[in-house]
Amino acid sequence: MRAFGVVDLPSRLRARVVLQELAKSPYENVFDFGCGTGCYSFYVARQPEIRVSGLDSNEARVHDCIAIAHKIGRKNMTFFVRSGHDGLRRFISRGFDSVLAIEVLQYVPDPLLTLRQICRLLIPGGRIIGHVPVLGYLREHEKTLFDDLNLSAMLRESGFEDVSITRTFGDGVRRVCEIFECVSHSRLLTAVAFPFLLMASAMCRIPSPRGDYRLFVARKPFNAAQAIVDRPDSSSSA
Repeated sequence: MRAFGVVDLPSRLRARVVLQELAKSPYENVFDFGCGTGCYSFYVARQPEIRVSGLDSNEARVHDCIAIAHKIGRKNMTFFVRSGHDGLRRFISRGFDSVLAIEVLQYVPDPLLTLRQICRLLIPGGRIIGHVPVLGYLREHEKTLFDDLNLSAMLRESGFEDVSITRTFGDGVRRVCEIFECVSHSRLLTAVAFPFLLMASAMCRIPSPRGDYRLFVARKPFNAAQAIVDRPDSSSSA
């Protein structure tokens, strides 16, 4: 188990496409919205010149991230405990050039207001990279049912442009992940099966025309008008 680190196949496959997208443009100041256990934050912060800020509503996870960052000497990382668009409103713009929102927007009460606040925190030309489910039904604790139309509309209404939405996690990847789910109840089976499932997943294209998830990328305009994201309706609804 130690040889493979955190053994979570779906997260590994999701990270493959997210980090490929992040690497397409240079970045120096990254905001990990809904950072959770900090897997993306710690990966990005391996380069000491990159500044990383992580935010999550789970206090225990944030404290764990802070403790780990301190233990390994990552002075370029900062973590906060806050939730939703109201938590984001407390941030003064920190000049972020990239925001990650991976598997988090479906849980926030108002994703449109959240996206407006994320857009506010980005520098002109900065971009958001996110991943959400498009399953046709809500799972436990999820508050927003996304589809291609409302996801694109929310991004554009929030002030973003150059919106790109890619279908991910098609049939082949789903089958591999289903097998992983079956064996993951046993640590021994997971240790034995994981490397083979990882190799099998390498033969599957994660972007898929029949995918149940969406990778989205959008950019804040270089001439963005701040009024778009700081409109009275966004502040009064907080």
